[in-house]
Amino acid sequence: AQNKEFVCRGHDYERLEAFQQRMLNEFPHAIAMQHANQPDETIFQAEAQYLQIYAVTPIPENQEVLQRDGIPNNIKSFYKVNHIWRFRYDRPFHKGTKDKENEFKSLWVERTTLILVQSLPGISRWFEVEKREVVEMSPLENAIEVLENKNQQLRTLISQCQTRQMQNINPLTMCLNGVIDAAVNGGVARYQEAFFVKEYILNHPEDGEKITRLRELMLEQAQILEFGLAVHEKVVPQDMRPLHKKLVDQFFVMKSSLGI
Repeated sequence: AQNKEFVCRGHDYERLEAFQQRMLNEFPHAIAMQHANQPDETIFQAEAQYLQIYAVTPIPENQEVLQRDGIPNNIKSFYKVNHIWRFRYDRPFHKGTKDKENEFKSLWVERTTLILVQSLPGISRWFEVEKREVVEMSPLENAIEVLENKNQQLRTLISQCQTRQMQNINPLTMCLNGVIDAAVNGGVARYQEAFFVKEYILNHPEDGEKITRLRELMLEQAQILEFGLAVHEKVVPQDMRPLHKKLVDQFFVMKSSLGI
């Protein structure tokens, strides 16, 4: 099918490279395109056969099921990847001059949403894309979403740890470590320099609510981390005590940089 777009569900646990290879075996004369950018007109008009393959993220329809407490994780996992009509992928890019000290200032995201003719999985493992929508997210909107997602991930890991759904606590340890480490090594400060300075606030009067939202999310993250560290303390094995202590110490540094 020429110039058509499909979303295909790979085999369970199939890596993208393996899927790409499988498709190229099926279409031996195709030329693989190594990027996710929209192809230019010459590609669309070309005689040759091109294949462009990249990963997309499912957008679940049943958001309330995923956000409600008390629903078992296996049910949530099912709804995350089944009965899906819409998928998306993000392409980060820089607008204007890129600040070497602080890339957050100019980091925009081009978000493409693909809407299918039918929901996946169905009788087939792949369906055609009926419609694509492209929006641009500003650096501030991008920062808000990154924090919202991270806070949600932390909450989920903490609750799994509390309800003993987690056989080992490594995922929680790694997540706490990643967030606290990034914050101490300039993550929080970079956001503050990018969006909480007078210059940004004066140049973007329309962003008042979003700036408030970002600050709320940063403070909320500190509360979640404090609670997460308390849960971690109860379950951390002896050999990981030193790492736990390091996290607690770093967390106090992070709190003071937030001005809490």
